[in-house]
Amino acid sequence: MGDLAFGIRLLRNQRAYSALTIVTIAIGIGISITLFSVANGVLRTPLPFADAERLVEVTELRGGRQARIPATILNGTYLAWSESPQTVEAIGAWGTNVVTVTGRGDAARVDIATMTPSLLAVLRVTPLLGRTFTEHEGQAGQAPVAILSHGYWQQQFGGTTNAIGQSVEINGTATTIVGVMPATFSFPTRDIKLWLPRSIPAVDDGKGNKRGVIIRAWARLRPGATPAHAAAEGTARANAAPDAGPVAMALFGARGPIQVTAVDAREAVTADVRPAILIMLAAAVLLFATAVANVANLQVARSTARHRELTIRAAIGASTGRLARQLLVENAILGTLGGASGVLLAAVLHRALPTLVPVGFPRVDAIALDGTVLLFALTLTVITSLACGILPLVQLRRLELARAMAEGGLASSGPGKGSRIAFTRQLIVASQVAVTCVLLVGATVLVRSFLAHASADRGYDPSNVLTANLPFPRGYTVERKTQLRDQLLERLKGRPGVTHAAASTALPLASAGGFSSFKFQSPFRPEAEIEVQTIRRFITPDYFGALGIRVVAGRPLTAADSAATPPVVVVNRSFVKQYLDDVPIDRALGQSLGMNATRESKVQAPTQVVGIVDDVKQDGADGPPQPEMFVSVAQLPGLNFEGWYLVVRTEDDPAGFIDGLRALVREQDPAIAIDSVLTMDERVGASLSKPRSYAVLLGGFATFALLIAGAGLFAVLSYTVAQRSRELAVRSSLGATRGNIVGLVVRQMAFTTGGGLVVGLVAAWTLSTTLAPFVYGVSSKDWLSFTASTVLLLLAGIVACVVPARRVARTNPMEVLRQ
Repeated sequence: MGDLAFGIRLLRNQRAYSALTIVTIAIGIGISITLFSVANGVLRTPLPFADAERLVEVTELRGGRQARIPATILNGTYLAWSESPQTVEAIGAWGTNVVTVTGRGDAARVDIATMTPSLLAVLRVTPLLGRTFTEHEGQAGQAPVAILSHGYWQQQFGGTTNAIGQSVEINGTATTIVGVMPATFSFPTRDIKLWLPRSIPAVDDGKGNKRGVIIRAWARLRPGATPAHAAAEGTARANAAPDAGPVAMALFGARGPIQVTAVDAREAVTADVRPAILIMLAAAVLLFATAVANVANLQVARSTARHRELTIRAAIGASTGRLARQLLVENAILGTLGGASGVLLAAVLHRALPTLVPVGFPRVDAIALDGTVLLFALTLTVITSLACGILPLVQLRRLELARAMAEGGLASSGPGKGSRIAFTRQLIVASQVAVTCVLLVGATVLVRSFLAHASADRGYDPSNVLTANLPFPRGYTVERKTQLRDQLLERLKGRPGVTHAAASTALPLASAGGFSSFKFQSPFRPEAEIEVQTIRRFITPDYFGALGIRVVAGRPLTAADSAATPPVVVVNRSFVKQYLDDVPIDRALGQSLGMNATRESKVQAPTQVVGIVDDVKQDGADGPPQPEMFVSVAQLPGLNFEGWYLVVRTEDDPAGFIDGLRALVREQDPAIAIDSVLTMDERVGASLSKPRSYAVLLGGFATFALLIAGAGLFAVLSYTVAQRSRELAVRSSLGATRGNIVGLVVRQMAFTTGGGLVVGLVAAWTLSTTLAPFVYGVSSKDWLSFTASTVLLLLAGIVACVVPARRVARTNPMEVLRQ
């Protein structure tokens, strides 16, 4: 208790030192436990289902390729496997959608999940109220039913039990509420408000037509079965299923052997973010190591200054163990205060996590400061306390009164010839510089990658563009939908400030469009038959102008392209390259794609290419270009679409037109609730959430490490100058100029920083390959990033050197010698 009281009194008297030490420890521990809690919650915590380790996600491959929507299987595979499976107890499928809900106030767009009744059995979930779906619900002719999420139940029904049996209108259809899920159930995402039953259609419809549907599916392994067993059975069942024909080609873009994989569900859910989490966790560990090294350096300097005190204590009877206990108690106080402050910092960072992690980050609700995380924080606190006390304890083994009175005043602490403790301090700072260099290089690479993402040519101009999804209630005829769409577009075009208005069945960063497959005879190789797998998008005239897509040859689709004229299409560069023998653009114009490119056309004539546009990046800047064809919806008036994407180009900020767009839709039809009303710049910004988040996080780590390393270098140089003041004064009195004296300090900075830089650059070069999956537009070994990091670290060293160098330059040698 006496040591504790003395340690507290000592730290209170040295407030600046204590505050700096505690803040440094808090930063290192706080950030480390925050990243550990993310890794623990997302990667280690079991899924919130009974026997979750037996859940697997199944994926179908064709010729080694996944479907255009990853981690999905075809309906034929699902149906073949769901009949008396051997390795799994059951298999369930689901998909997500957005619907219009009415009957509970204003019409609203709500995220839902459609699932087979078997899925809830796979997940082993019991509703809070009511029941789950029965076996045949979701099939044609069955009464529509729905299950509410806990949050939606509270919001719409006030949490009352009489919600069961009530009905809501979903897309214009009265739907009965049969259950309410517990608050812990948020499958597949937290945004889902309702679950509806669904059935899986057969591949053959009995009329000679093939129908392909890709779905997400999970299965529950039987006791003793492994994912490999399930994958083998799934592969055999898929190959025995009815052939989906051209539908499979459209959805997979390849033919070849069918293979089904089964992966642990938790690993599947977190597969996209696992590498990034591990890299950020490693960066946090490096930052923690930098912080501990800095505190250890401060402790060494502080214990050196107390060398005389400790020697006198030993001279009057204190044993080495007694002195060690005192130092350990003092370090334990600092470590405990720093650890507690780190936990508070982590609590603050947890509140900010929703804004820091990328959009769609999985399992955010599983991230918590639980007992495991607090135990980790305690472990880091103990490590910090011990690490910061080891070097001072080493000094206790060589306590000599004469040395204590002389060392520091006469010794030179220059590189290679000073005391062992001085060399140790320099080694610690050099290691800090090396770690900081690794973090800085990584952060700079990610920042440059983010800037490349942001400035990439996406094939369209996102500025001044407003977009929205226009869904139609169920039951609307094709004629009514067409009339509503065309009238709304005409009214939009008549609004002041609107330059273009169009509609499309899909939109970049919102929907990839419909996948289509057909065959035609090559116009350049008559003997060759080309099998096409492409995105087919239906548009209204003015779509290219509204989205700013560049027409590089020919013409865009116009109002003159009608149901009475021969079918025409506009294709992109990738289509020409892949299916038209990569001929020059002018030769591709006018070529025929045969009779099957637009099979729904009433005019029996070959489809002709009348225009070519630049490739449009569908899923982000780093997505590969895909073959794409655009068809005028006016040429196929009988097609029935559930909704359209509106694209409006304005002269000014498009956000100012949002209220006007909503008002126009309400005037046109109050039953329609538009959703996903966003500017195109907002959609692009959302697509950049991952590279932006990774750059911000690693950049933050690098900034903290730079500050800590700079402070450590400053402390070492300042302390060295103070300890060598008598030596420097003697040098000055013997004729050394101020430049010579300042040069001693600069050389020490160069020795310490240079050594750390060399090690750091080598380590950064070696580790840079781990960043390769996360960079775009630059190399993970980008020379500019390495150069900029080196220059920044050298500047930090120079700044850290300024105050000590000025102190040396202003020293009066006579005053020092009189002391």
